[in-house]
Formats: sequence, structure tokens, C-alpha cells
Amino acid sequence: VSHMLLKWILNGLILSFLLKTTLSLNPDDPNVCSHWESYAVTVQESYAHPFDQIYYTRCTDILNWFKCTRHRISYKTAYRRGLRTMYRRRSQCCPGYYESGDYCI
Repeated sequence: VSHMLLKWILNGLILSFLLKTTLSLNPDDPNVCSHWESYAVTVQESYAHPFDQIYYTRCTDILNWFKCTRHRISYKTAYRRGLRTMYRRRSQCCPGYYESGDYCI
């Protein structure tokens, strides 16, 4: 019995999700208001990652066989996850109206 009940609940949830995604308010219809909504998305962004690069030059250091160690900061492209704020227009029923299907009444 509980297996059948779970199946009915799952089917109901799937049906309500499909109806909600296919039925939407038309912003040009009467009693429909809209507002801007912000949301965050994860993006992969590149950046210049600094690292210490060691190199050698000729010099007058006899103890090191005329070779001196030098350092310089170099950069390589690396990647990281970042958050970007995006905006979308959302339609909703104006105050005093409620949603019935894809209409505001």
C-alpha cells in the first residue's frame, strides 16, 4: 500500500512540476506585474597566478662556477570558481490578484 502511495505522490510532483514549467504568466496580460530578480551562478574564471621563477646568469662568483641564481615573478593562467550575479525579469500577479493556471484573476 505505501509503495502505491509513494508512486502516486511522485507522479503528482512530476505533473505539478511539468505544469508549472509549461504554464507561465504572459507579461503583456492584464493584472500581471514584473520585477527584476538577481541570482548567482557559478562560473569558471581565469586569472594570472604569480609564481617565483628561478633562472641563472653568468657572474663573477668563482665558488658557483660563475653561475648566479636569480628570481623573478612570472605569471601563468590559472582557473578558479567564482560567483557571478545575473538578473532576470520575473512575472507575478499584481497585488490583489492571484494566479490561476497561467492567468492572474
